[in-house]
Amino acid sequence: MMFRKRIFLFIMLLLMTVMLGGCDNTTQQPPVPLQNENPQQQAAPIEGGTVTPSSVGQDTMKMTVYYSTKDALNLVGEQYVVPKNTHPAQTAMELLVAGTKNPELISVVPAGTKLRNISVKEHIAYVDFSDQLVKNNKGGSASEILLVASIVNTLTEFHDIKKVQILVEGKKIDTISGHMDIGEPLSRSEKIIKK
Repeated sequence: MMFRKRIFLFIMLLLMTVMLGGCDNTTQQPPVPLQNENPQQQAAPIEGGTVTPSSVGQDTMKMTVYYSTKDALNLVGEQYVVPKNTHPAQTAMELLVAGTKNPELISVVPAGTKLRNISVKEHIAYVDFSDQLVKNNKGGSASEILLVASIVNTLTEFHDIKKVQILVEGKKIDTISGHMDIGEPLSRSEKIIKK
């Protein structure tokens, strides 16, 4: 008699477990990201290149990112107001890689390029890109100069960065497309910026 009760109780518990498990659909929900990972959606470009006092508060900071003019002769700085964070140079590079939405400017970073890492040591920024920086670069000497200058000038906007070493897949390379030596850290070039 006791054995039958135990079997009956075991079967009832098993049935309840199966029935309750079939009603639980919360495990089918996709994960929800905690924050927006696209820096351009977080960053607000500043119209006219000026920052009004109300647009930059205690929780925001401004930064300048350089893109090419349509005639591929110069760079123009586009200013953004972004949420304050502990890695502003990385944010600036992410904005550069994402490209401009200003129809008067052209993005210079080849499609598919990803920012792998960035660090600063003794006033030199070491910025590491994926190999698409080289593989997808279809331009000539002008586009290579604009690409390198946009990276260097964007990073040297920060006071603690004086030079920039461009890396690809974690390694120094001599050139991106054969026209410019990037084997050593490079300094800012003011001449290429359109005044």
